[in-house]
Amino acid sequence: MRSKILFILIAWAIEPVFAEEEFEPPSLDLSYETPCDSRNDLITLSFVGDILIHQALYRSVVAGSQHFSQIWKKTDGLINKADISVGNMEGPAALVVDLQGRDHGDIGFVYDGDVYSGTNFLFNYHPRILSDLKKSGYDLLTIANNHVLDRHSLGIDKTIMAARQLSLPVVGARSSEERNASFYQIVQMQNMRIAFIGCTEMTNGNPDTKDQVLFCYRNPKRILTLIQEISSRPEVDALVVLPHWGREYASTPEAQQKSYAKQYLEAGASVVMGSHPHVLQPWQKYVTHDGRETLIGYSLGNFVAGQYGLARKTGVVAYVGLSKEGSQKAKIFGVGYTPTYREGNEVFPIGGRDSRGVLNHVASFFGSQRRIEPAGTLREALCTKVSGVGNQ
Repeated sequence: MRSKILFILIAWAIEPVFAEEEFEPPSLDLSYETPCDSRNDLITLSFVGDILIHQALYRSVVAGSQHFSQIWKKTDGLINKADISVGNMEGPAALVVDLQGRDHGDIGFVYDGDVYSGTNFLFNYHPRILSDLKKSGYDLLTIANNHVLDRHSLGIDKTIMAARQLSLPVVGARSSEERNASFYQIVQMQNMRIAFIGCTEMTNGNPDTKDQVLFCYRNPKRILTLIQEISSRPEVDALVVLPHWGREYASTPEAQQKSYAKQYLEAGASVVMGSHPHVLQPWQKYVTHDGRETLIGYSLGNFVAGQYGLARKTGVVAYVGLSKEGSQKAKIFGVGYTPTYREGNEVFPIGGRDSRGVLNHVASFFGSQRRIEPAGTLREALCTKVSGVGNQ
């Protein structure tokens, strides 16, 4: 009798394990309940991943047009579709600051490996990159990443100074002379005000001696308090967090990424859009405890980088549609993406007639129903609902 009872208990104990293994993973073809109602305020956002100008790309610019936009200009149409477009500029854009973090004096638009470099894990770009990005349609950049201190404190100061001269908002870092300055910016588009905040997991061992950089994990209370405070303001309709995190070349997010993404969203963020791994990681719909449908994009891969192999040459432009009804907070009504791929020294949009290998690769992270053709109409695509709702 005892053996029979023991067998029943063991069978009951292991049954959930077998059942759990049969569960399907969350859908990648994400769908949102908020209607795309033209009577409400509607805006669209776009995001790209790492903008990393490696040596070969930099030299091609110096030898060519001397405008960085020659690398990505064929994707400008993807960026200009959205009302607000955001990128991660990985590395300072600090005029004449050398590897030691000193003002070297003007040397012109060159690549010398000391003042301007794109190799040996040390990056700095001529600030012309900022005006090139703005002319291509970018409205805001996050500069919180592992290369932000590649030209030390002065590199951050000069990058921020150059961006301000162009009225191009940057987030995630602040000037050494403004110790109480914000790590976020609020961008107004039509009747909506969207807050953006950037953070980084690390700075490659370079010390942040003047508290210029916002870290994602180092002081969790700091960023969570910021998210709570900003998102609760009546004048802020939605908040986007732009974390630079995760393990390089890993196609799945780490436990830390998953945990903090959900903490950011529970604290009040609507979108978490990550970068750093240099390869794609999946997106996910997450429903918060207060019932808000939010979005996590763990990694958008490389947008611009001189790395090789299909996984590292592929990126996506991710799109988010936001709807605001009256005085309520904005809600996501739809999401989408268009793949990009670097061939040689240029980045191209990828559509249905292009590389099947790229499309299949991207679909394994973002599904297939939310892909938007390069020539497609953005709002119409985001308003289209798909069967099945992405799970938490």
